Amino acid sequence: MLDFHNASPATAAPHASDDGMAEPGIFKGCSAASGALPASTKSALLLYFGKPNLAAWKRLASREIAGSITLGDAWTSAAPSGSRRFPSTAELIRAIRRAAAKRHGTAAPAPASAWLRVAH
Repeated sequence: MLDFHNASPATAAPHASDDGMAEPGIFKGCSAASGALPASTKSALLLYFGKPNLAAWKRLASREIAGSITLGDAWTSAAPSGSRRFPSTAELIRAIRRAAAKRHGTAAPAPASAWLRVAH
């Protein structure tokens, strides 16, 4: 019989941080298929958010953001129909949030247009 109270860290269940749920801010729920989201991916995304451009997007698109879901996959599933451009900062953040929600089986965030609605 297994003794879960005395299990070593190597045999214990994965920590929540392995699935990205301990990540702060926009990276909450984000992780690579092999574990934590690499610092290099976070840094590259933050640079991209400051100045989105095609060259930076081409470097980022193949990086994993939610398990095996890449940034390119996330953008493709969230992009407006027929879009063949690189995402803006807001669009990519929404795509990342949707990919993380999909991976974790939680509700995807509402579209930005829903956040901006004002009752009259």
